[in-house]
Amino acid sequence: MHDSLHYNEWGEGDPLIALHPLALESTAFAGVATHLEEIGLRTLGVDLPGFGCTRMPDEPLTPAVLAAPVIELARSLERPPIVMGMSLGGRVALEVALTAPDAVRGLVLVAPYMPLHRMSWIIRTAGSYLDPAWGEKLPLERIWPLLKRTTDLLESIPKLEHDWFARACVRVAYYSTCPDTRTAFLSASRELSLDPMTGPESVWSKLDEIEVPTSFLWAGRDHLIPRSHSEDVLDAMPKASQMEVPCSGHFVNFRHFECMEHAIALATSRVLDEEMGVSHLPGRILTPCLTGRGAEDEPLRTDGHHVAVDLEELREAGTS
Repeated sequence: MHDSLHYNEWGEGDPLIALHPLALESTAFAGVATHLEEIGLRTLGVDLPGFGCTRMPDEPLTPAVLAAPVIELARSLERPPIVMGMSLGGRVALEVALTAPDAVRGLVLVAPYMPLHRMSWIIRTAGSYLDPAWGEKLPLERIWPLLKRTTDLLESIPKLEHDWFARACVRVAYYSTCPDTRTAFLSASRELSLDPMTGPESVWSKLDEIEVPTSFLWAGRDHLIPRSHSEDVLDAMPKASQMEVPCSGHFVNFRHFECMEHAIALATSRVLDEEMGVSHLPGRILTPCLTGRGAEDEPLRTDGHHVAVDLEELREAGTS
């Protein structure tokens, strides 16, 4: 437990701070932590302010506000950590690296939220009407016993036993009975929608300022984060590693959950490789599907920007 952040810790090795998606909390990383320990990393899964067991601050949940206690935690560790973030957590990880580059040694960004180029004015307009105070007015706490029993029942489904991302999503039902959690969700959603797409304060304008080894991981079936982001990232950060899990969605993947967990470890190994001066093929790497089925809508291919690679080759690269 940090002074201002609650976190769960798994494994042994050098530290990696893991930042969760919007509405989830740190237990989502229990599964991927086992893969990260295999490459020598100890995972500190953080509950961001307002979520899980970390209290809601008395200010809007901008990326800067969410990043501030993460920077404090990073600086309290025995060495600068790798910071891994998913969705909202990816945006916060970027803010950490841009605000305090000395506090981190690398970034792993899994489908990170960044302002959308399309319909940006619609998103900003809609977000401006979001009022976090609505979180106090929804009487969901009255049905907490029902939601808790439903959540326990869903988590007991055998197929979800080791799927920690899905289990964390299921828990959103009873976490939503907490007024602070509802307020945090609305506040963070509002601030993300107002995150500028252009101009000197836009995260897009600042990507070229990031100097630490950085690895992006995209999901082939992601309906929230557009694939065009990877091309924009390539323009801004041509040296950054990029990988894609073609069989996975944004973060709930059911039978493909291990594909995403394994890909996160591979993306992290790329950061470790870059630290040691190991170079890799340019382009976006498409990771194999561990279920053997792959992505029905788009097979692995080799073209100007996508390189299909052998699973064993990737494993050897991740452990070398």
